[in-house]
This record gives sequence, structure tokens and C-alpha cells, in this order.
Amino acid sequence: MFANEYTMFICLLVRGRNWTKIDLGNAHQTNCIKSLEAVSNRFSFSNKVLSLLVLVAIFSFSISMLWSIDIALASSDDNGDNGDESNNTTGKKVALVLPVFTWAAYQNGSFYNFYALYSYIQFANREVNITITNNTYLLKDRPIPDGPFVYYTDLEIEPYIPYINFINLAKDLYRNHGINPTNITDADVDQGKIFNADGTNAYDVLFLFHNEYVTQREYDNFKKFVTNGGTMVFGDGNVLYAEVAYNENDNTITLVSGHNWNFDNKTTAWKGPAERWLDETREWVGSNFLDIPANYPLRFNNNPFNYTHMEENYVANPNAEIIIDYGLDGVPRYSGQYLGAIVATYEMDYGKGKIIHMGLWGHMLAQNKEFIDYLDNVIIPLSLNSTSYESAIRYFE
Repeated sequence: MFANEYTMFICLLVRGRNWTKIDLGNAHQTNCIKSLEAVSNRFSFSNKVLSLLVLVAIFSFSISMLWSIDIALASSDDNGDNGDESNNTTGKKVALVLPVFTWAAYQNGSFYNFYALYSYIQFANREVNITITNNTYLLKDRPIPDGPFVYYTDLEIEPYIPYINFINLAKDLYRNHGINPTNITDADVDQGKIFNADGTNAYDVLFLFHNEYVTQREYDNFKKFVTNGGTMVFGDGNVLYAEVAYNENDNTITLVSGHNWNFDNKTTAWKGPAERWLDETREWVGSNFLDIPANYPLRFNNNPFNYTHMEENYVANPNAEIIIDYGLDGVPRYSGQYLGAIVATYEMDYGKGKIIHMGLWGHMLAQNKEFIDYLDNVIIPLSLNSTSYESAIRYFE
């Protein structure tokens, strides 16, 4: 009993403080306990407390390494999944793009603390160009988290990693199809690591999550990737929304433009665009952000995943081929520009490549069985060209 109680405690430490947020599986837990019990049983009962304390220290020291494995905040050059082609039955290379710039923006003491202080002033004076010089440090040189962090609205909750369940799900589903995907980050895309030395694509598929904040160079590289013939899958809505600058030396970001603000990288912020690349994104991605507050009760009359309105994209390009139209309904009159808007999962060709966009805030559905099955049977195969658009649209028939 003594060994079981304390070895479980050590395993909890190894798994990290967010036990429910990253499920490494019961087998890992069982193996951990058995291994620690084996070590513990070598000591006399009187020495077990001391020996277990030593083990706690050793395993606690390893927590940061385990977190780095889980979220893979490393460059694609030394990623543990990179280069393992032995299980790749399709020959395709897939990269998951971790939204580290967005994590930096949402952590406590960053962009959203500034928005909370001043955005309401701007919205109350839409015809006036409001200039802010106070607290603009919140927009400048914000550090990129290297593990769990305090989310700006969750001050009483232990640090965690947003969207990690969705990231792990995407990885598992690609493995179901014989591919071991590589984790890369916004910074890797900014630095051009999605291309080979000759400018060709280093991957066949990029899978994005809530990559809301990107640099201009990252944005351009994404567009070039698709133009070259790559496939980009957008698992979430509200992506490529605001521009930041990335400081590689300090591993920080600074707001440039978007989310209704411009910033001069010094001390002054003023009114800016909501969606930084509105027209360009419409052209090559095929949709834009549906900017209706998440607390407004929008309805989806065709709702196979029992989805609740949060942050979606609406189709904005006639070349988009709709796979599922979710039947958006109840758009408020004050958002008249969205009357008749279509929120949909769609596919669209651009250049030599294609876009696949869920249209929904997919990470909210990461534990929804119907959604998981849909990703596994439609979206992942579609990204690998192992199913057709015609088959995709018939999935729910």
C-alpha cells in the first residue's frame, strides 16, 4: 500500500499538473507505477520515505523535458518524429503547426490584458481614432511559452496548454493512416523550414490549429506552400487574423496590426483592422472570420457534431467547394454584413495546391466521437488524396 500510494504520486508529478489535459494512456501509468515499485522494494521500509523523496526529485527534474516532448516546442530539425518514415505507408510528409505565437498572445500579461483595458473605449468611439500610450508594454516583446502557462482569463486555474487535446488527436489520426507527423511551430514557418533548400515544399500537408497570430513572413510562406502544390488543413476558425513581429533572439512576439489595433513597436497603439489580411485571405484561403461574439446564440440548423457557436469562418470565395453547410441561422441585425453567410467545411484549390477548412472551432470538438470519426474518415484522407471530394460530400447521406 505504501509503495502504491507514493509511486502513484510520483507518476502524477511526471505526468504534469494537468493530468486531465494530456492523456498518455493507462498503460503508461501502469508501467510507471510498476517501475517505481521495483525500485522502492529494494529498500527497507524505514528507508522508503527517503528513497521516494529522491525519486520525486529525479522525476520532477524531468517534467520540463516531458512537457517539451508533449508539445514539441522544438525546431523541425531535432523533432523526435521527424524522419521516421518506417511507418509511413503513403509516402506523404505531414507537419502539425503548433500555434506558439497565439499562445504568447493569450497568456496572462500579454495582448488580451491590453484589449481588456482599452478595446471597449475604441468600440464606443468607432468614428474617432483612439490613441493609447498607457500599458502598451503588454503588446511588446511578449515571451513565447515553453510549456503550460496561465491563460489570461483563467487566473485561478493551474497552467495548461490550450488546444493540446486537438493537437494530440490530429497526430493520432494521421498515425492511423500510416503517417508519423512532425510537430513544427509558427517560428519554424516564419524561418522557412517548411521548404527545402531549392524552395520546394518539405512537406505535403500542413495541419493548422488556432494559429490566430502570425508574422508577415509566416503568412507569405503559408501562401507559397499552397501555391507550390501543398495542402493546408485548417482545423479551427479565426486563423491568420493578426500580424505580429517575431524576435528570434529573445523568442518573443510584438503586435503589429490586427484585432482592431496597430502598434508602432514603441509606446503607441491606435485603431487598426480587425482581420489583418481580409482580402488576401479571402483570395487564397477562401474564407474569413465570422466576427460575431461567442456569447451570441447563433444556431446551426445542420449540426452533425452538436457544435455550439464560438469562433467560425464563413465562406467568402465562390471557388470554395462546400462539403458540409452547417446552416448558420440567427445572425443579429447589427451584424448585417453576415446575413446570408455560409459557415461550412470546404475544399478549395489554389495555385497547384489546395485548402481544406473545417470552418468551425475544431478544438472544441476534440472529444466528440462524431467529429473524431469525421476527421478520421474524411478530412485526413482528403488531405492525403486518398479519398475524393465526391466521397466526402456523401459521408452523412
